[in-house]
Amino acid sequence: MTAKVINWFFGSQSYRISSENANAAAHTLTLSGADVRKMRVVDGELYFTLPMRDCKAVEHILENKGISAECVSRHGLLYLVHRYRRRWGIPIGVLLFFAVLWLSEQFIWTVDVSGNTDIPSDVITQRLDALGCGIGTYIPKVDFDDLHNSFLLKYDDISWISVNVRGTAAHIEVREMKLPDRIIDEDAPHNLVAREDGIIEYMEILRGTPVARTDELVRRGELLASGITEGKHGLMFSHAMGSVMAEVKRSAHIEVPLESYVLNATGNQYSEKYLNIFGISLKFFENTEKMSQEYDKIEYEMSNRQKRLRVFDTVELPIAMSEMVFSEYERVPVILTEEEAKAQAYRRLRDECTALTSGCELVSRKISAGLSGNAYIIDCELTVICDIAEERPIYTDN
Repeated sequence: MTAKVINWFFGSQSYRISSENANAAAHTLTLSGADVRKMRVVDGELYFTLPMRDCKAVEHILENKGISAECVSRHGLLYLVHRYRRRWGIPIGVLLFFAVLWLSEQFIWTVDVSGNTDIPSDVITQRLDALGCGIGTYIPKVDFDDLHNSFLLKYDDISWISVNVRGTAAHIEVREMKLPDRIIDEDAPHNLVAREDGIIEYMEILRGTPVARTDELVRRGELLASGITEGKHGLMFSHAMGSVMAEVKRSAHIEVPLESYVLNATGNQYSEKYLNIFGISLKFFENTEKMSQEYDKIEYEMSNRQKRLRVFDTVELPIAMSEMVFSEYERVPVILTEEEAKAQAYRRLRDECTALTSGCELVSRKISAGLSGNAYIIDCELTVICDIAEERPIYTDN
């Protein structure tokens, strides 16, 4: 890449040699030792390109061989400067461009994060920004070893972090801390309370003082067993533990309309294109005005694609081109017969009853079903036996 930049800076010339001298010229060029590029034959004529430093020597060699080489084009910065030497704004602008480009390489323009699953990327970038490494940061001032250590000491949900700066882009790689399963602190004071309404069938309190009794109706949140005991020397706290099995009522309501609709993709796609500069989005193209308004509501699936711009494949500019793609959907009516709606309703009821009775003992089930209006409706009442005890911490001053 560096060689290409140098060659472009010093310039080059492209030549054409007639068909009658093409073979002799190709042989001469091969033996000349010159840096011949892009040599090719088109319609019998020989075309090739030479850097400016080799042009005079090769022209002299070909002339001694009686071969005439016609210069068809010139390329490179020096040629452009010479061509527009009286237009001072152009070379000054080029010099300013390279000066700004060189200066910009000293600052971070873009940041991306990889390796995170639970912690959002913007949270990680905000944390680094607070530690002095973000968009606009002067790169030579950053001590990355100290940055890594400071980050790990301050945030215990990250076990490893690495910030690699390539060009103007900061690439952040992280590894999140895998937290161990919660260990129950049996010394911390807790009460047992009801998770839901129910009639107590039996209780098995392993620790704590029972408050509720068998065959008693308890409401959600009511105390079942206390972790506080009054003794001779004042209040004593314990971690109430145990199970309270109760008869609980649960219900399911299923409704399947005979007439509904589904969303089907029409295949039409529309887009909006943006230039994102330092977080500011500037829309420069759209064709969304052609989107159909035939339906009351049109659902769109949107996806955002970004591609950052680079200079010489090394310097990443703080400019991203993004495209918002809209995939159009239309409402397609679906009409079910009563039997089809009934079958669908019972399938849904089966799944919902499975979820409602998970970990419980089913005592009874009462179902009422039928066509009501324009829908098939099922109401189901379940009676189950389950553990309604829930441990809840007691907050004390000490």
